[in-house]
Amino acid sequence: MSLVDCFAAFGLKNLRYPWSRLRRRLCERRYLKTELPPVNSLQDIRLKLKEVTWTKDGFFHLYDAISYPQTVWAKKKDDCDGFAILAAALLKSMDPATEPVLITAAMRPLRQSHTVCAFKDGQRLAFFNNKELCRGNFKEYKDIVAEFTKDPKKKGIKKVICWDVVKPETLKTLEFHRV
Repeated sequence: MSLVDCFAAFGLKNLRYPWSRLRRRLCERRYLKTELPPVNSLQDIRLKLKEVTWTKDGFFHLYDAISYPQTVWAKKKDDCDGFAILAAALLKSMDPATEPVLITAAMRPLRQSHTVCAFKDGQRLAFFNNKELCRGNFKEYKDIVAEFTKDPKKKGIKKVICWDVVKPETLKTLEFHRV
């Protein structure tokens, strides 16, 4: 494992979520009063996500941080983790039985790292990849990671360093895997 891989794994496992919780408390409390839109279906969630613009995290995030879903909705812009956290909050408000989680894969190059929102969809799993609803024969979280880390240009899989599964409300890690 290279030094970059070690840094990425250490950062995902030990720094990202405490930093996100601290940054939320310090910089985003005012957004907690923002009401999230009501949704009644996966299609409604998809349409609400389409109202958000993808943008790269600004400098003040310093290290990739996960905002409150209310912040994402109020600003109507964020990167992949903003889409994922908003999708998770909307899913939970629609049907808590969907049990949404955030899945992040740290990849090489690091700028290719990505976060999605996975959830129970009947007997299978599905996920929101930014604005898109992805359904398939996903039985485990690792199946979803394999799907969203495919490299369409090389017709293979990008180098995944590690991946985790996190509870969206608390940003507590449920699973962590080095590859």
